[in-house]
Amino acid sequence: MKDKQLISDITQLTTSCNKLIGRQVLNLNITDSTMDDTKSLAKKGAQEGLVVIADNQGKGRGRFNREWVTTPGQDLTISILFKPSLKKLHMLNMAASLAIQDTISEIIKGPAVIKWPNDVLVEGKKVSGILIETAMSTANNVDFAVLGIGLNVNLDPTRVKVISQSAISISQILRAPIDKYNVLSMLLSRIDQQYQLVLQGEDLCSIWAPKVSTIGNHVKISNGSKIITGRAVAVDSVGNLIVQTKQGDIKVTSGDVTLI
Repeated sequence: MKDKQLISDITQLTTSCNKLIGRQVLNLNITDSTMDDTKSLAKKGAQEGLVVIADNQGKGRGRFNREWVTTPGQDLTISILFKPSLKKLHMLNMAASLAIQDTISEIIKGPAVIKWPNDVLVEGKKVSGILIETAMSTANNVDFAVLGIGLNVNLDPTRVKVISQSAISISQILRAPIDKYNVLSMLLSRIDQQYQLVLQGEDLCSIWAPKVSTIGNHVKISNGSKIITGRAVAVDSVGNLIVQTKQGDIKVTSGDVTLI
């Protein structure tokens, strides 16, 4: 980690009321990957709820090890350390996507939707993505999980011409620059609230499922060399997508989804 600064009391963040998430924040001017930094700190005994953010991330990654492109200093690239039980692990994605969707909807005063499994869209374009990487101590015990979030706050379209047709930022929607720390404060508060529900035994799936816009649409799902086409009809209790195909219903655990 380079140019790191540990922040315990930062005026831009209002996380003092949070029970767990964001009580400790590591702010990095530049780093390769907040995911890798958080993993390293977890192995050294960092506490659950640690948040690592970076103004400039050189090797940010999304699902399937794809590059995540951001505007340095303008967008949010954050990673959060969790230590859930194996039974509750699947709800991390639900908690995060619900928190992101709610945060964005409040800021733009309009709809944001969840695209299965872990993207948040506005106007059909991706504004945020989620990545979760888990370390197991044994086959049945989670050592820790790191939740990575990329959120386009003030994304510069000239930096992402390749994905400009599929990505959008909050500032583009509002046609005005946005203070990313205000967005971060709102987001961490909502993640904290959702995770408290998880710890209390709430079933987030009943809240999450109705907000998954993929359901009801005809889809093509790619996972490596395997392609599934059909109609997305539901999600099960752990977040798998149920796709109705000519061969019958198929449970899909991961993959790239395209509406057809």
